[in-house]
Amino acid sequence: MALLADGVAPDELYDVLGTPEGVDRAFAKLDELRPNLIWWEAGAQPLSLLQTGEVVMTTAYNGRITGLNRTEGTNMQIVWPQSIYAVDSWSILKGAENKDAGMDFIAFASKPENQVKLPQYIAYGLPNKEAAAAVPPELAKDLPTSPENMANSIALDVDFWIDNSEELTERFNAWVAQ
Repeated sequence: MALLADGVAPDELYDVLGTPEGVDRAFAKLDELRPNLIWWEAGAQPLSLLQTGEVVMTTAYNGRITGLNRTEGTNMQIVWPQSIYAVDSWSILKGAENKDAGMDFIAFASKPENQVKLPQYIAYGLPNKEAAAAVPPELAKDLPTSPENMANSIALDVDFWIDNSEELTERFNAWVAQ
């Protein structure tokens, strides 16, 4: 985020961004960085930009980076400090025809013996601590939920974005269009 690039401490990020002065500061930093920014729209793009040397760093989905390293022997590295993480959830819509099957799937997917298998296929975080503790070290090092990688990460403030997303998205889109 632009405010982190401008020196705001991670634990102050949302306090600063929650003020008009903080938003102005973030956009001022974006103005400064604009000549060096390349936007991507699909998950494969940042990897391609790195491979071609068009960029030297980017945001990316961690599972894609690890997957490319495993399958193609690349050596892309993830910088975990100040990474921003979000928590996802399973849900079943009210009135769903297959509610029981959905509940069975969620129960199955939540079992540690099933979750522990995921990192061998993709390096996404595991919500079940028992499963995470059982992941072999050579796979655990690539997971965003490993203690070392979580140590200096920043939780996405869902409430902040619910309250401010529309206004900030509108301003950001206007900024991009300039």
